[in-house]
Formats: sequence, structure tokens, C-alpha cells
Amino acid sequence: MDNSISYDGGFKFKPDYKWPEKGTEKECPKCSEKLELVENRKTYFGKPWWCVPCQWQFSEEDLLKAREDSLEEE
Repeated sequence: MDNSISYDGGFKFKPDYKWPEKGTEKECPKCSEKLELVENRKTYFGKPWWCVPCQWQFSEEDLLKAREDSLEEE
């Protein structure tokens, strides 16, 4: 019996996150602390932005959505 499975195109382990330019600064939408911009390395598979106090990762899309949501609440 053949138990092998083939996926067309395979799996993609590193999503295509938009990486901001070095020196860009952003604030955490949860705690308003300064976010850390993680270096875009081949061996890093997370999102570009890291909040040290919250221990949470954010993508540019996450930050945009959070901003839009906060504007709707006002």
C-alpha cells in the first residue's frame, strides 16, 4: 500500500510578508510600546514586527487592520 501524499506546488514555509525598510518605527496596537523590527533572514519564518512586552508578532497587514479598526471605533 502506498501511503505517500503529493501536494501540487508543495508547502510554503515562509509567507510573503511585506518587510518595511530598516529604520522604520511602529507602535504596538495592543500596548502602544515601540515594536522591534526583526531582520529578514532566510531562516526566520515569523512576522516582521515583534512586541517585546506583549510577546506578539505583527505583519504590515496586521498593523493596517488594527489601525482601520481603531478609526472605526472613533
